[in-house]
Amino acid sequence: MRSLLTLENVTYCYPGSSSPGIEGVSLELKEGEMFGVLGANGSGKSTLARLCCGLYLPAAGEVLVEGCSTRREKDRQWIRRTVGLVYQYPDNQFVAGTVTAEVAFGLENQGLAPAEIRRRVAETLDKFALTHLAEFPPHRLSGGEKRRLSLAAVWVLRPKILLLDEPLSMLNYDSGKKIGRLLQELRENGSALVWFTYNMEEAAGADRVLVLEGGRPAWQGRPKELLHRSEQVRRWGIDLPPVYNVAAGIFSSPPPVADEEEFVSWLWR
Repeated sequence: MRSLLTLENVTYCYPGSSSPGIEGVSLELKEGEMFGVLGANGSGKSTLARLCCGLYLPAAGEVLVEGCSTRREKDRQWIRRTVGLVYQYPDNQFVAGTVTAEVAFGLENQGLAPAEIRRRVAETLDKFALTHLAEFPPHRLSGGEKRRLSLAAVWVLRPKILLLDEPLSMLNYDSGKKIGRLLQELRENGSALVWFTYNMEEAAGADRVLVLEGGRPAWQGRPKELLHRSEQVRRWGIDLPPVYNVAAGIFSSPPPVADEEEFVSWLWR
């Protein structure tokens, strides 16, 4: 599989700050992979997301998208078309006056034919249960509706790399499951996901995870391995999966399960 995103010992300092917001972070993401970035609030997740798409530039190290560096001005416009970012706070993402215009905005910038734009917008509004809100202003939507719109506006572009900054916040359980299936569609078509969250359950399906603590890498490996470090995970300020907490209340050595299906399967064995 091709490498889509590579971070090589990346450090970033906020203007006027004497200490780095991100320091010494390295990772590699390939086609179709999901990479989880876990950490408490303030650990540097959102900063790292902005570094990955070229909104922030590293003070040291390299951020490479298919070999193109975010440091090179001539490459950054292409990188920002290749990498989609779903913001932690949806209102910070919206640029258009209606839900329809918001979903169409990126497609129009790509220069697609009007008929193709209308087709893809209609399909996306339907998939994200937004059709009945098509002419509403984004800022008048409820929290869950804003979250669905923020995801739809990036999903419609089918980016090669999708950065998701706490993408299931403000969504109920059923909506979160549906969104997860839509994101899985992108993976099956070769897109790669980087999922930034404090909730380990959301990152349980990742190929690998990175834990950030105070902007620095604290641990990197497979999610299942992290479940064997539950006490340390709690100290990092990361929420363990609810089903794992249930298992820990029953067994002295709980199985590394992250969802109900895994737990039931483990019990049957």
